[in-house]
Amino acid sequence: MPNFPLLELSGTPKEIGFAHGKALQERIKKTIAFYKTIFKKEDTLILQQAAHFQKVITKTFPQYAEEIEAIAEGAELDPLWIYALNARTEILSFGTQECTVAYFKESAILGENWDWAETLESLAVLLKITRPDGHTILMMTEPGIIGKIGLNSAGLGVTLNLLECPAKLDGVPIHVMLRAILDSSSLAEAQSIILRAPSGKASNVLIGDAEGNSLDVEFAGKDVYMLNPPDPLFVHTNHFLGTSFPKKENLASSYARYERAAELSKELAGKTVAEMKLLLLDQENKELPICRPYLPSRYTSSIGTICSIVMDLRNREMHITKGSPLKHKFEKMTLSPK
Repeated sequence: MPNFPLLELSGTPKEIGFAHGKALQERIKKTIAFYKTIFKKEDTLILQQAAHFQKVITKTFPQYAEEIEAIAEGAELDPLWIYALNARTEILSFGTQECTVAYFKESAILGENWDWAETLESLAVLLKITRPDGHTILMMTEPGIIGKIGLNSAGLGVTLNLLECPAKLDGVPIHVMLRAILDSSSLAEAQSIILRAPSGKASNVLIGDAEGNSLDVEFAGKDVYMLNPPDPLFVHTNHFLGTSFPKKENLASSYARYERAAELSKELAGKTVAEMKLLLLDQENKELPICRPYLPSRYTSSIGTICSIVMDLRNREMHITKGSPLKHKFEKMTLSPK
C-alpha cells in the first residue's frame, strides 16, 4: 500500500495555506463531507460554531487565521468550513476515544497510535512546512487541518489524545494549539503559548524534546493540568491522570490500553525506536488492544488504528505507517536540525 502523500509547503502563512488548499482540494472536500456525517448537526449550526472559532483564532493566533482563510481560497470553499475542520474536536457531538501515546525520556523517543475512523486512512497526509526563518515542521494531519501529530527541526515533538469532559469547549481549538506547539523552538516556549491561549478544550497533549524533557498537558474545559512526567517511560490514553474523575464504563478501552502500556513500560529499557514500536503494536489484550483493528462503531462505519508514528527527536526522524502497523511497514523520514 502506498505511503501517506507528502506535501511540502513554504513561505508566508497565506502562501502556505493557499498551496495547501489548492493541492488538497478534493481531499479537503471529502474530509468535510465525512465530518458533516458525524457532527450530526445542521449545516447552519456547524457554520455558526465555526464563526465563533474564527473569532477566537483570529484574536489569539492571527497568523493561523490567515493560513486557514488561504486554505479556503486555494480549495475554493467557504472559509467557515475550514474553521470547522480545525475545530472538529470541539464541534463533535460525542466523546470518542482516540489514541495511545508514550515518551521514552532517556532516548527522547515519542510515539502514538492514531486511532480514528477508517475513512481518514485514505485521506490523511504528511505536511512538511518550512518558514522563512528555516524552522521546519513534519506532521501527519487531516486535509485542511493546520496542526496535528509531528515534530520540528528544533527537536520538539507533540502527540494528542482526546479526553471526555462535560465542559463547554469554546476556546482555541486543540488542532490549532498543536500547530502553535510545533511552531515553538523549545519546550518552555510551547508551555508559555499554552498558558496564554484561552481554555475551552478537552484533550491531552504530550510534548517531548531532544534533550529528554517532556510535558504532559490535560485540558478539561476551563481547567488545565500540567504534568511533568517523572518516570523514564510515560504513557497516556483517553482518561485524566492529573485529576480524579469518576471511572466511566465507556472508557474501558482507555483504561485497558493504559494498564497494558504501563505494564510494558516497566519491561522495556526505553532506549530504541524498536521498543516504541513494540509498545504501539501490542495486542496482548485481545478484546481491548493497544493496536486496534477496525471495528464497527455507532459513530461512524469503523474505528481503529489508522497509523503509528514514532519520533526519534534527537535524530529528527519520523517513522510512520499508513494503516495498521500490524499490516504495513514503517516509512522513515528525516528533518535537518535547526
